Amino acid sequence: MRLTFHGARGSFPVAGPNFTRFGGQTTCLELRLAGLAPLVIDGGSGARELGRRLLAEGAGETLLLMTHLHWDHTMGLPFFGPLYAPGWRVRLGGWPRALAGLAGMFGRVEGLGRFPVEFGQLAARIVQDPALAAPRFKLGPLEVRTTPLNHPQGAIGLRFEAHGRALAFISDNELDPAAAASQRLPRFCQGVDVLVHDAQFEPDEMPARKGWGHSDWRSAVELARAAGVGRLILTHHDPDRVDDQVEAIVEKARRAAGPRLLVQAAHVGLTVEI
Repeated sequence: MRLTFHGARGSFPVAGPNFTRFGGQTTCLELRLAGLAPLVIDGGSGARELGRRLLAEGAGETLLLMTHLHWDHTMGLPFFGPLYAPGWRVRLGGWPRALAGLAGMFGRVEGLGRFPVEFGQLAARIVQDPALAAPRFKLGPLEVRTTPLNHPQGAIGLRFEAHGRALAFISDNELDPAAAASQRLPRFCQGVDVLVHDAQFEPDEMPARKGWGHSDWRSAVELARAAGVGRLILTHHDPDRVDDQVEAIVEKARRAAGPRLLVQAAHVGLTVEI
């Protein structure tokens, strides 16, 4: 499996000289496995550039798995080129109401200022496959499992396994020992080679942000250690966090993690072979 980040920012896209190392695009990832169509995870603002690359490849099909429908994970979809490509097929999965959420972005209601293109004008064939919204399903050699997360209005985490290797992607999740969703995560992530987890906040910021649905870096490290993970990638960086501040978080997380857990921060263009 090869995972590429096209967006790693949370809440809102940012730009400028202080956001060059980790990028300012919101959540969008690409998973590749031989024999499968490109698999896109979430449609944040990073989806625009990814769509351009997919069109240049001319694959003709894309799998789009949505973790939830909050706007920072969907804002790139109206600019995702394959949706406008005649003959292209986009299969939706993950979040059960992914198709309804996508269609709603293209609604035209006079005076409400929604996107000017209507859903029916999109040239691609867009289908939601119920099998891809199940708690567990297979795509050729790739086995996918989902789990509910602790996030307002809900979200799902994803676990991918193929050829004896495993990856867990858990964005938009507030790790809280009292939450049932958090209690399930050590087992869900058990033994994965790579864990990608929300680390938007510092530990001392959490009391003022309880219930916002995001985690701090220390909680992410503790989850990775409890699950026996070998590599932790921190993501969903706060839009107010400049490059040097993200670097500082990574250094603190590495010291807390110890030598057996590799810790790094996601950035646009990061590619991980799993």
